[in-house]
Amino acid sequence: YLNSKLSRIDGVKPLKSDDRVTRHAYHLYIFRVDPEAFGGASKASIAKALQAEGIPVSVGYSRPLYKEPYLEYFLKCPLSCPYYARRVDYLSIRMPFTERACYIEGLWLPQYILLGSREDMDDIVSAIEKVRENAEELKETA
Repeated sequence: YLNSKLSRIDGVKPLKSDDRVTRHAYHLYIFRVDPEAFGGASKASIAKALQAEGIPVSVGYSRPLYKEPYLEYFLKCPLSCPYYARRVDYLSIRMPFTERACYIEGLWLPQYILLGSREDMDDIVSAIEKVRENAEELKETA
């Protein structure tokens, strides 16, 4: 239901599910926002505005997991292990779509919010629409 509603909002994209999935056990409900559709606002500004509307949205990870500094020094399995043919150099990995999701587009809703009614889902949609319609104000507060 929420996927269907959010996909109708310009600049909002729910994550695609594999066609073989008949039910999803969400730990997090992740969707993407296009900052340009929100007046060029950052995802942090969009999240803050949604939180002001009562939606407990999060910006997610501050960086992709493969860019975490501990990976540079972690010397045990599974990151560096005698069972593997070579050591993985995580610092040289580049995943542009992952980085875009992390830094620019990805917003998370906690699992418990999905336990609500359709009316609750409509409240989420209405809040996102309201924030998008008032996107010019986001630029002023950034």
